[in-house]
Amino acid sequence: MKHQTSRMLHAYWNGLRGVRAAPERGEIEPGEIRHVLADSLILEIDAPRRAATMRLAGTRLCALFGGELRGLS
Repeated sequence: MKHQTSRMLHAYWNGLRGVRAAPERGEIEPGEIRHVLADSLILEIDAPRRAATMRLAGTRLCALFGGELRGLS
């Protein structure tokens, strides 16, 4: 990962998840990552349908793509 923001978010995520594939949704504290939220994206995976839906898209990402991304697949 080249960007400091990516490294910081990855470290936070890994710290929460430990040996699991991902942390529980309730474990994520937005205040702990407030400095990277504008650049963040959280997907919800629907394994049976092999689909992903954007549950959180930061303001910088939305601006880059020209609109709200939350809820899109």
